[in-house]
Amino acid sequence: MPLKVLVFSWRLLRNRIPTKDNLYRRRIIQEEAQLCISGCGKIETTYHLFLHCDVFGQVWQLVYLWLGVFSYTPFTILDYYLQIGSSSGIAKSRCSFMYLIWFASTWVIWKERNARIFHAKESSIPQLLENIKLLSFSWFKAYSVICYYNYYDWCHNPFACLGIG
Repeated sequence: MPLKVLVFSWRLLRNRIPTKDNLYRRRIIQEEAQLCISGCGKIETTYHLFLHCDVFGQVWQLVYLWLGVFSYTPFTILDYYLQIGSSSGIAKSRCSFMYLIWFASTWVIWKERNARIFHAKESSIPQLLENIKLLSFSWFKAYSVICYYNYYDWCHNPFACLGIG
């Protein structure tokens, strides 16, 4: 996974990304400019954008449906990150895979947020899921020593691609 994604994730876990509430606290934007880009009418905080937004929250629901796992939405980003690892059981490969999906999901949501703000482009929620699948597959292929699976296999049963299906 690229270094910029790791830096982004490190900043995300510490609430140091430039969400609108953080920009307001730094006096970069006005108070009235803090609303979430999704149009949900709430202030864009890290927690809201990645966990509680009515629009972007649907991404996580689709990710969990794709993986066939169940989860609740915790209050903080750090709790969510820790939950992802602990929900995967004791298999190290499954835990690493869940973190890979978490990194890809948060990165895709952030990129979508920025595309909406800076380029006035909006992807559908199912398209965001496809972006997560594609990004996670490309990272998996890049760092996998031997991978005999294709994107179709990844989309339909990623755990089988890991040999833990």
